[in-house]
Amino acid sequence: MANSQHFGLSLSMLEEIIAEERVFVEFQSILSARNHSIIGFEGLIRGKTRHGGLIPPIFMFDAAREHGISLDLDRLCREKVLAAFRTIHRLQKNSLLFLNVETSFLSAEIVGSGYLLDQLTRHEIPPANIVIEIVESESVDTGALIRFANTYRECGLNIALDDVGTGHSNFDRISLLRPNIIKIDRSIINGMATNYFKQEIFKSLTNLSKSIGSLTLAEGVETKEETIRCIEYGADLLQGYFFSRPRDIRHPGGNGEEQKLEDILLAFRMKQIDIVKARRLHNKQYQKTVQGIIRRIQGKPMEEIDALLRDVVVQTDSIDALYIINDNGIQITDTIMKKSTPRRINPVFRAASKSENLSHKDYFYQLINTDLKRFTTGRYISFATGNLCVTLSHLFKGENNHFCILCTDFIVGARNS
Repeated sequence: MANSQHFGLSLSMLEEIIAEERVFVEFQSILSARNHSIIGFEGLIRGKTRHGGLIPPIFMFDAAREHGISLDLDRLCREKVLAAFRTIHRLQKNSLLFLNVETSFLSAEIVGSGYLLDQLTRHEIPPANIVIEIVESESVDTGALIRFANTYRECGLNIALDDVGTGHSNFDRISLLRPNIIKIDRSIINGMATNYFKQEIFKSLTNLSKSIGSLTLAEGVETKEETIRCIEYGADLLQGYFFSRPRDIRHPGGNGEEQKLEDILLAFRMKQIDIVKARRLHNKQYQKTVQGIIRRIQGKPMEEIDALLRDVVVQTDSIDALYIINDNGIQITDTIMKKSTPRRINPVFRAASKSENLSHKDYFYQLINTDLKRFTTGRYISFATGNLCVTLSHLFKGENNHFCILCTDFIVGARNS
């Protein structure tokens, strides 16, 4: 492979590294937003040259796969990590060890070998303190991987699915492996503070995790804003350079990670207060605007209402679109938008038009079948305009005293906000 060739790791060099055990261990803290504390550490391996230089792990493991000795390297690395963690475990009995396991070589024989359990017994580390991180691989034997996960779960170990959202990861693995922890990859978190689409992907993954009883770990948080967003969107656990870089933590002396977490959680609470205040203010403005529209159109014949709605859209910068549906869920006006609004060519992405049946929409049945008078959606990207919107739907009495619903789409920000 290109990586191993670039670093010059031949088979004989790798065998020499393994024979001489020229690897060392560093740990990176895993913090719990729920418990406000460090709950564990990921064990990370680094290689050494004969002259003491650093060999990045990706080169070692790529070369090991290329030369067919992944199992030997993996077992050595696990041995080193467990030996180093044993010192930590003696001082912190409840700490978890996140242990990376190479899965590309899995087979029925290896799954049933019991080698990892023997290692844990020798180092006096309870299985419940271990989180096996399964790194997804394109070439892995899926059947062996499932047996591997089930076998060690039954023995009391925890299963984490690593790098979710990138590389070879796929949602089939989540349903097949039923992980205790889902680690969301750095590629999704990077830039999430200003990217609406990444925010929605992250929220979808955290919602999925909660629904299936898994925890979500945000991997690779590097800035304050990224960390706050991860907590805001549902991350249970946090890991990354913002809190600490990998290091030898077997010796006394903290790195201030828990204080950083406390500061972040305080900043998060203050931000949430500001968000609630801003939403309340915006909702009051939306309601005032909608009530003003209803006063203008209430009691007017339908042939006049379209013209009145067009005037409102032109005169109000915050409105993206307007339309009205009747008490049967049928749209009785066109969807009225600003003339400058670009239309999508694909007919799937278009505004609803007059006579369409919208009775399946939540804003219809929530208002018609309950005592609610208005309903506000969450943020979404409009099919018709591509703008980030919320819709306020408001019940009112239309022509002949029949109930109608005025639906007003308000622009809430740019797509990358």
